[in-house]
Formats: sequence, structure tokens, C-alpha cells
Amino acid sequence: MPLKEIYPGVFYDGENYYTSNANPGKSVYGEKIIRAKGKEYRLWDPKRSKMSAALHRGMTKFPLKRKDNVLYLGAASGTTVSHISEITEKEVYAVEFAEVPFRDLIKLSEERKNIMPILANARVPSRYRHIVPEVDLVYQDIAQRDQLEIFLKNMDFFNAKRGVLMLKARSINVSEKPKNVFQTVADELSKYTKIENNINLKPYEKDHMAFIVKA
Repeated sequence: MPLKEIYPGVFYDGENYYTSNANPGKSVYGEKIIRAKGKEYRLWDPKRSKMSAALHRGMTKFPLKRKDNVLYLGAASGTTVSHISEITEKEVYAVEFAEVPFRDLIKLSEERKNIMPILANARVPSRYRHIVPEVDLVYQDIAQRDQLEIFLKNMDFFNAKRGVLMLKARSINVSEKPKNVFQTVADELSKYTKIENNINLKPYEKDHMAFIVKA
């Protein structure tokens, strides 16, 4: 089946999702590269990227648009960041706290000029306010007990229109059933945002829920 653009910048062949390769001839994390109509596309691996997992699990409200400035919290070495940077034509402000994966993030930013790597603690957005303007989308993948609070704080601080929260239930309460944690978080999120989609990422990610919200 030929590639079809199902969302701006996101392509589908009936089985897998792809983004257009911004650095032709080179993969980022060992992902498959294909060619179609003279262009290169990178497989968006659902086992390596929770955003791809959400697509495979039936996401109906794709939150990222071509003209979005994105604040990405918990960027790690840049696996998902790399795909997001190929979808948006604007900036991806990639915040990571750990120094080791941040080195890979810096290398990625040297190849993709719309990625801005920021070594910082996402709990304290005031420390990168001088770098990050207001954004359209906050994307968060941080496995911490206070991950919801971090997300809401950054959504408010940068006046974001939309948000993606990749929630890990066991990081909030290891002794509680994940479905109960998901419900508690949904109830709290609903006080401040409109939940457009909530997607369980099983079997790609255990005890994870993707929340797609509007401010």
C-alpha cells in the first residue's frame, strides 16, 4: 500500500506510521528508512515512541500541527523529538534533566536546526522562560510522582493551547491499580483542561495512558 498523509507530516502505509526524513540517508535510533516518490521516510516505531504507540492504539485527535511551537518535557536522547521536529516547521524546545541522554540530544540538534536542547528541571519552568516563548503544544513524558503537576505548571506557564501527557501510573502510585490512577488523573486534568482523547498504550507500553488535551 502506498504512503498516505493522514495528518500533516504523518504518513501511513496501512500498517506503520512514518515521518519525512529531515536528514536523508541517516536514521536516529536505528529505525527503518524507506523511499517513496523520490523522498525518504523514517518508520515511527511504536515500541520506541509513545506518540507512535498512541497512533497505533487509535488516537483520533492528533494534537500536533505544522505551525506549532512545541515544548517537549522529558526529551531523553530525542527519539520522539526527532519525529516531532519533522512534523512541525517551527521550534521544538526539548527539555531534559539527565546529562547523559542530553549529549545525544545536542548531537541531534546539530542535524535538525529546529530542535533547541535545554538542560533543565521541568519542575522549574521559570529557569528556561528566557529561552522558551509561549508555545502551542506541551508534550510531556516524565516518569515522576508529580508528573501531572509538572505538566499543568508548564501548560499554564507557557500559555499552551494544547497538550500531550504520557502518564506512567506506576510512577505515581506503585501500589494502586493503574486504571484507578488513570481515573484520578483524568478527574484532575478535567478541572483545568478539556480531555479530547485518552489512550491506553498497552501492549506497547505497560501501565501508560496518553492524554490529549486542550487548554
